[in-house]
Amino acid sequence: MKGMEYQGQRIPCSLIILDKDGTLIDFTATWVPLIQKRVAFVLKRLGRNGELEQCLLKAWGIDPISKRVDPRGPCPVSPRCDEIVIGTMALYQRGHPWDEAKLLVSQAFDEADADEDWRKKVVPIDGIQTFLLNLKKNGFLTALATSDERKDTEAILHHLELEDLFDLVLCSGEVSSPKPHPETIHHICQKLSVSPSKAIMIGDSVTDMVMGKQAGVALSIGVLEGGVTPKEELEKVADLVVYSIRELKFDCWDEE
Repeated sequence: MKGMEYQGQRIPCSLIILDKDGTLIDFTATWVPLIQKRVAFVLKRLGRNGELEQCLLKAWGIDPISKRVDPRGPCPVSPRCDEIVIGTMALYQRGHPWDEAKLLVSQAFDEADADEDWRKKVVPIDGIQTFLLNLKKNGFLTALATSDERKDTEAILHHLELEDLFDLVLCSGEVSSPKPHPETIHHICQKLSVSPSKAIMIGDSVTDMVMGKQAGVALSIGVLEGGVTPKEELEKVADLVVYSIRELKFDCWDEE
């Protein structure tokens, strides 16, 4: 039997589902610089404008001064296509025609995202490779559930040498209902022939925890180290909240 020790009990499980941003990698250190590059491209086209810069950052849920990310804002949970619409709306509300604004924001995303340099600056959570290797060594199935695009997800996993440590990777647009709808977990469990009750969801956001609960997983575990969601917010919806993924112990036990 294999599983996890939790509150003095052994929780049987065979599948560990992880979020990417804020769970495998440091969210703020990785994504805020990229969003700033997207904003810089827009400003290059429209002219340097401090007010517009603040407007765009706020629209994407980033404080212009502190660069803190709103944990319930669009940045941590929205897919790329939604973020483009949000940026388009910000420009439209400032008098730019919708079609021109959408084209400009789309180009800003494409140009910033095409720079391979940002992927090389992705900041992994300390010990994440060892954590995943130990899961595989003990016979656990692993899956990644992210709202990010597949191209960027695969590039990040390759850069961090994690691409061979997941049995399944599910990205934005690959299910009809995104997080926190349970379809993502149900799809993963179906593909890997595992009951949701034998799966554990690990993530850094409220949407990750709600998704796990609605899907009926054994445990929904919130981690703080790389995310932006306050502990008290995660504790409202998670079964367990830990600072670091390194605190979680999965193992095999002898049958009694």
